[in-house]
Amino acid sequence: MTATEPLLARAQLTALFDQIPRHRLTVVTAGPGGGKTSAVRGWTRARPDRPVAWLTWADDATLIEEICQALGAPAGWIRSAGLATELAAAVCRPTVVVIDEVERIEPGTPGARLLEELCHHGGDDLHLVLISRSAVPFPIQRMRGLGHVFQVSAEQLAFTPAETRSLSSIVLGADDLAEEVHELTKGWPVAVRLTLSWLSGLPWSDRAKRIAATPVFDYLVEEVVKDEHEEFLRATARLPWFTDELCQAIGVAVSREELRALAAQHILITPCDQGYVVSTLVREFMGDAGRSSMAAHWYESHGFVREALAVCDEPGHRMAMIERWHASLLAEGHAAELVRACVAVPEEWRTCAVNLAEGRARQVQGDWAGALECLRRVDATDPAVAWRMGMIYYQRGDYKAALSTFELAGGFDGSAFPLPSSSSSDRAMLLAWSASARWLVGESAQATQLAEQALAMATRCQDERAAACAHTALAMVTHDAGDGAGSERHSALALAAAESAGDLLLSARVLANRAASRTEEARYDEAIADSDLSVRRADLVGDPVQTAIALHNRAEALMGLGRLDEALADFRRARDIFSRVGSDKLGHPLAGLGQVYLERGELMHARISFENSLKHAEQLRNAHLTQTALAGLARVHAVDDPALAVQLAERAVAAGGGSSRVDALLAAGWVWAETGDRAKAGAYARSAHEAAVSRRDRAKMAEALELSALTMAESPGERADLLASAAEIWARIGSPVDIARNAFARARLSGSGLDEAEQELRRVGVRGPHSSGAGLLRGITLLDQDAVRLCMLGGVRLSRRGGAVEWQSRKARDLLTWLACQRGRTVAREAAMEILWPGEEPASCSNRLSVALSTVRSVLDPQRKFGPGEFVRADKYSIQLVGLRTDVEEFLCAAAEALAAEDEDLLVAAEARYTGDVCEDSPYAEWLEPLREEARAVHQALLRELASLAEAADDPDRAVRYLLRLLERDAYDEAAHLDLVRTLTKARRHGEARRRYRLYAEAMRELDVEPAPFSLT
Repeated sequence: MTATEPLLARAQLTALFDQIPRHRLTVVTAGPGGGKTSAVRGWTRARPDRPVAWLTWADDATLIEEICQALGAPAGWIRSAGLATELAAAVCRPTVVVIDEVERIEPGTPGARLLEELCHHGGDDLHLVLISRSAVPFPIQRMRGLGHVFQVSAEQLAFTPAETRSLSSIVLGADDLAEEVHELTKGWPVAVRLTLSWLSGLPWSDRAKRIAATPVFDYLVEEVVKDEHEEFLRATARLPWFTDELCQAIGVAVSREELRALAAQHILITPCDQGYVVSTLVREFMGDAGRSSMAAHWYESHGFVREALAVCDEPGHRMAMIERWHASLLAEGHAAELVRACVAVPEEWRTCAVNLAEGRARQVQGDWAGALECLRRVDATDPAVAWRMGMIYYQRGDYKAALSTFELAGGFDGSAFPLPSSSSSDRAMLLAWSASARWLVGESAQATQLAEQALAMATRCQDERAAACAHTALAMVTHDAGDGAGSERHSALALAAAESAGDLLLSARVLANRAASRTEEARYDEAIADSDLSVRRADLVGDPVQTAIALHNRAEALMGLGRLDEALADFRRARDIFSRVGSDKLGHPLAGLGQVYLERGELMHARISFENSLKHAEQLRNAHLTQTALAGLARVHAVDDPALAVQLAERAVAAGGGSSRVDALLAAGWVWAETGDRAKAGAYARSAHEAAVSRRDRAKMAEALELSALTMAESPGERADLLASAAEIWARIGSPVDIARNAFARARLSGSGLDEAEQELRRVGVRGPHSSGAGLLRGITLLDQDAVRLCMLGGVRLSRRGGAVEWQSRKARDLLTWLACQRGRTVAREAAMEILWPGEEPASCSNRLSVALSTVRSVLDPQRKFGPGEFVRADKYSIQLVGLRTDVEEFLCAAAEALAAEDEDLLVAAEARYTGDVCEDSPYAEWLEPLREEARAVHQALLRELASLAEAADDPDRAVRYLLRLLERDAYDEAAHLDLVRTLTKARRHGEARRRYRLYAEAMRELDVEPAPFSLT
């Protein structure tokens, strides 16, 4: 702005800016001196009834905090992943937020992402105005196409000839030179103002002669920046802001009245919230008078530490400030500024305190590699360093490295430690984290001893954070010992201590751990509530690892309630987060995904997930995860390799005790039942029931009763009673999947109500008994006397009377699969040869094809009950597969009937038949693609129709489930993403809607597609 601006009312420009409240985003773009800020300021003065928040000098490190402050958000929201929507929801009346100098914000940074999200779902009451010299740091083409963007260019900001005449009359007392001035400056606001100001200082007779030689920037340097101003401007040009008091402190003689007079001109300096700043144009060519050190001392002495660190050029002073203020800077959320300050300290000046401060700041930012590099420069035997380094390894899932780090500092044995000292709090933290790590590797006795020592030490030194960590470790070990009440008590004490200490991250950890314990006790609703709060607090702090842990625990509780699709989505989010940050905890959500796939009957996906989880578990010596993965793999392999399943189950049982042992015992029981050894299966059923009762694990008690029903019952009546007892437990727990599974088993055994039971089974998301791993449904399926059946959805499997058929020839298996893909068509023998032996001469393959056909016939009809043409008809020239049941054909027929009838029950039943893509175990066989794509497209059509019917019936839970399945199959389905966000918003599940919108936006950015704006308020 300049002193002339208030004298000229630009009605045309004001009317133009009246469009700001009609758009979500207004972009004002022009070069230096283009009048951007002046124009917007003029509009705000002309419209005083409009609430306006104005941000200047914001950069990537400060923008988020400043937006929060401008909109009155609580400080805790600063690092929230859902901050944009939280802020929009907090705006209760139309508000304009102006952000100046947006060119300082780099694309892809958190600040840029926040601005983008505010534009997308800020609602109708929040209007952003971005003032920038260049393009905004995120794509806006799609928003522009939807009419949400209003753009103002340099041409629109330029003075019109009429405005130049009016301004000339005001400044020069006449407008006779206005046309020449306008021609010279092309209406560029700063040039018009400076030219008129320069001309006003010339004699009237010289103006016309000298106007053509107006050197705008030379004039700025030589005339506007006069000698008496140069020292002042050079001393203040690089300062974030200044006052007359600061100027006096750095040796610049300028009074408060002089600053006000200069600011009134709005050419050299402009006002800001704290005082004044040198204008942008002047800053660009002014040097530095070397007063930064004095300014830094003044800033620090007045409590402006961020500003002091920003301008300090004395290594010793910077180092001293870091040592004094790093804790408060981190507490106030200024990790980025602290890292920059630490990096600026020369190597020869760096102290242990500086390295520790930088390490802590990088850890808060999620830069684990950088944090470890800093911490390794410090004495690793110092408990303050060791527990932080070990915690990073712990969060990464590298428990071996964590234990080594803890041991180096003395956090490993049962020796007595000294009474409280300056380091007692850090030593208590060291012992508490050591206890947690020991528990994870199966050393419960050592974990208990360390946790008790940590609690005693934390109590002596009255450190709430250390006490919370100690109680958390004790909650884990007492739960592992089957003491549910003790675990609940320690969790409550840990949560109270963490909240008393004001540590959101620690409270998020406590809540996540308690959720896991409550899930085991089948207290699923309470576990979900704990997990929800844990996710929110971890998001607020900005800790991705804790967010992922809480998501994983919520997914396990959702599984217990039968909300499999929601559980799958949470497990996937946790997996993606762990993968992105490089955490070895990745094995946990992988095992969770395996459990969901196993429940749904998608055995190939389950096997892959469990195998990958087992690799992580064994590498990290994680006994609990090892048992879970082995037990899951045993259940999967029971279908195709019972001998291997037995080996895996026995390994799981031998892996140790604790919460995962019941899973291992149950898996072993079901697997031995698969082999027909009822005695061993019954022994495992008894052991599993005893272990589940001792741990108060109601879900495992019910499953143990079901295992007993199929392996130990002496009569049909006893079997029915055991299944009914299990059904009562499932009903009390409220688990729809297990209730439906139990009901199906009882209906199958009694012979009544089977159709209704199978329909309910499919409704809750279980594909059906033919696709299940070892468990109740599989045990019932073994009673199936159906003929031979080829399963192609998921992996390729051939079954006879419910049992798996073992292949002796891979070529024969491929031949049968290829023939099935022809769907009854007669095909040439040469075509089959080309598929099986590509590139070879047909003459050399003829005999091999005959052998493969003979093998197929013997597999399909091993006892030769039928003639040679019963399944495979072949002559000298062609082959045809007939009469073989395939799951993919059954699915396509059922889907066609359901879609034609638009009957929801038929649609549910048809969708439940889809247990995976066609032949997922042969992903690169091109000849499979036509059938694979057809089945996939039909499945998506079913899901879309079911989601639409659920929405029409005002049943958001069902609609969400089907939309999640669509996204499971295609993570880039934009329509499904937006339908899901809309459904959740309509159901007032705003937190989930915000999370799903963020995931949608991330998916679109991966495709370089601009996300569609969506109001979540």
